[in-house]
Amino acid sequence: MRAISDPNELKILTSLKQKRGYNPQNKNKIVKLQISGYKGLYAELRGENLRFFLRYSKANGKKTDRVYKGLSLSQITSSALPYDRELIAKGLDPIEEQKKARQQAAKLAEDNKKQKITFEDVYLQWKGYTQKKTLSKYDVSTEESYKALRDMNRYFHVFEKHILPSLAKTPIYSITSYHLTEIFAPLYSEHYATANKCATPLGDIFSWYERETKGEFKTPITSSFAINLRDSRKEGIGKTKNFNAPDYRALPVIFGHLNSDRYENNTSALVTQFCILTACRGQAIRKLQWENVHINEDDATGYFIIPKEDNKIKDAPKELRTVYFGSMVGALLTNLKDKQIAIAPMVKYVFPNRYRKDWAEHPKPLSENAINTFMRKTFHVNELKEGYLWKDADNEKDGLIHAHATSRACFQTWALEQKDPKTGLPRYSKELTEACLLHAKADQYKGAYDRSRVSEEELCRIKGDWEDFVFSFVFAGSEIEANPLNGIALEDLQDHEADIQRLEKQGQSIEVQEEADIQRLENEIQDIQQEGVGTNRSEKIRELRERQKAIRKMYHVIKSYRIYTHGLMQLAKAQDDFKKYGGEGLLRKLKEQKEK
Repeated sequence: MRAISDPNELKILTSLKQKRGYNPQNKNKIVKLQISGYKGLYAELRGENLRFFLRYSKANGKKTDRVYKGLSLSQITSSALPYDRELIAKGLDPIEEQKKARQQAAKLAEDNKKQKITFEDVYLQWKGYTQKKTLSKYDVSTEESYKALRDMNRYFHVFEKHILPSLAKTPIYSITSYHLTEIFAPLYSEHYATANKCATPLGDIFSWYERETKGEFKTPITSSFAINLRDSRKEGIGKTKNFNAPDYRALPVIFGHLNSDRYENNTSALVTQFCILTACRGQAIRKLQWENVHINEDDATGYFIIPKEDNKIKDAPKELRTVYFGSMVGALLTNLKDKQIAIAPMVKYVFPNRYRKDWAEHPKPLSENAINTFMRKTFHVNELKEGYLWKDADNEKDGLIHAHATSRACFQTWALEQKDPKTGLPRYSKELTEACLLHAKADQYKGAYDRSRVSEEELCRIKGDWEDFVFSFVFAGSEIEANPLNGIALEDLQDHEADIQRLEKQGQSIEVQEEADIQRLENEIQDIQQEGVGTNRSEKIRELRERQKAIRKMYHVIKSYRIYTHGLMQLAKAQDDFKKYGGEGLLRKLKEQKEK
């Protein structure tokens, strides 16, 4: 029994004990006593426990008791009882109202607890869970775990930079789709790709916490969130810029500079060259391993397979991870392997990061930043020093060319613009160029109905033609340097070039003209052979064969001269762009970045 000090309660207790006949052993006996002066208020003694209750009728006429637990008589008569009588007078049930009050108090306490759980608290829990889950798949000492941790930290860094500061101290239960729209709308309109990168972890965080709370928390990412961002996403897509690429006609000159002796031992330059020659993504070339390279012994053509973890689309099938190449790339790879075996025979990477002192013992691939840094702070700086500005073909203001677009955009534009010299029709199909770029068929209907496949021979042929085009300025320059033309020969060559240009305007390509000239001589040879035995017959045939060789050589020289002349025109344009677009100021800016 609670301690009783109120004289009125002691008096009531004494009366109850006398009424019952006090016997502490008889705990089951209950004695009740109505308290005078307070209608409906009773005292009850059950064993040693004294309690008070109010007997009243509900709205339906049923009698019930309102028990006052833990309250003294003075507390009941001064506050609880008057309040309950007021409720009864209004037709309300004090017991039900007490339950509601307890529920409201519990809800308020829960709300107060939820208000203390900030988005940052949940984010840190989710981050720890994600790190643990990711690293559990790998042995912590392996290179795979290092890559996974690095990629994961990049994933966190973008989110922590752009989204977390706006939500960190916000209670997670109070976040709404409208609140998220205010954060994401400006980000989508200005930086569409970054917004997409941030939207993925945000959805993961909310979904994870919804599972953790067993549905008590509801994700605020709803359909209205997507609808509210519709205009911002359209605006952002409109502002999205592609990587900068040059006019593909200038690529042979640019490649010639990349292939110069200046960058002979520069791994970043070598990776950039191979990206261009294979029209491949940088990651696949940077992480290329010898075990995935296959070269045919007969003609040096071949292919390499990109592992799933190094491919842009992780679940892509094998045919969308197989890169074919022509004989030039095959020869370069063979030569590269021979040199590498002589220095470090156990290196598994085709292009190891040789900037590291221990690259032979602990080889690692180049980082993407190494390629970007080389292009911007080495190649462009050197070219600007020489007075050349290589910029985006479609960007009038700025846009230094990027390795990714220089390789892939130039390849596709070149392939789609090539015409068959005899028919004038496109030389390569769209499907063939898409296959070279490892692109899947775009939509499910096309993928369902279009079952066509391009052959390995077609892929090797187009890649071989592309390699010839990329190396064309280098080879043309070598031809002209090895066989310099005197004034008379150059004048004759220019006369032939003028005739060829006149015929080209009539729709005849230089290849068709060459074949026609060779065939005309071949017809004369056949006529002589059909005449039978005659004087000087062998001499005439020998003379015609020599003329055929001379014609082929002349056309070869004309083609080389054309390529070289066109290259000089591209160099002149790059010099004009240097003056037109402030090359000196851009050079100072890049030098400052390099010093920093």
